Amino acid sequence: MADPNHDLCSDGILMLWYVNDVSIIDPEDATKPVIEVKARLSQQYKITNHRPACQFVGIEIHHEENSTGTGTSTSTSTSISLGQKAFITMILKQFNMQNADSTSTSMDRNVKLDLAEDRGEKQLRDIKGY
Repeated sequence: MADPNHDLCSDGILMLWYVNDVSIIDPEDATKPVIEVKARLSQQYKITNHRPACQFVGIEIHHEENSTGTGTSTSTSTSISLGQKAFITMILKQFNMQNADSTSTSMDRNVKLDLAEDRGEKQLRDIKGY
């Protein structure tokens, strides 16, 4: 199945589209093709080049450069981690739980979940909040 929200160019450039945002992911050796793609996009659209990406579709992107080796044979790599701290903080504030104690396991594994119907409830009272 084709996904209309991304394009993969022949030179390894991946473009992710979401509403009015485009993220371009490219291999290190594709600098010239990326410049060409951005030039072609800027001919038709007003673009802003934010580098490196720090957020996409509400997901925070954290970059960390790592150097390995010593002396003349040092190499650098970048590790990327994803998170949603801002989104989680917003949800906690919305439900007035920003001061709640955290735990590594959100609930007891032995708790059996049941349907609202099993408890005699027809439906949730305020389904919009969830």
